[in-house]
Amino acid sequence: MHTYHAHVYYAISQTTLANKVRENILKDIPQITYAGQLIPISIGPHTMPMFELHIPANMINYAKASIDELQEGLSVLIHPVQHDELDAHTNSAIWLGTKLDLKLDALN
Repeated sequence: MHTYHAHVYYAISQTTLANKVRENILKDIPQITYAGQLIPISIGPHTMPMFELHIPANMINYAKASIDELQEGLSVLIHPVQHDELDAHTNSAIWLGTKLDLKLDALN
């Protein structure tokens, strides 16, 4: 089974909102297989603080609609887990909300 990752981005001033969004998504999508804690720094290709969710492929359509409804204006990147990380984070990526720049060189 394939998996998707969702990265929900927030500014430090939005930490309370990000926690609320995370809790609401987890309530609405109990099939999420991993729910990371809020990471208050830029890490890897991500240019803002974020938290990560792992979504089973058979739930992706529901999860996209749910996250889109619950994101409260936060930007969300959803991508498949695949060998080609650059493609996953660019060509195969889906953005909900504002598309953010990524540090693509971190994916090489």
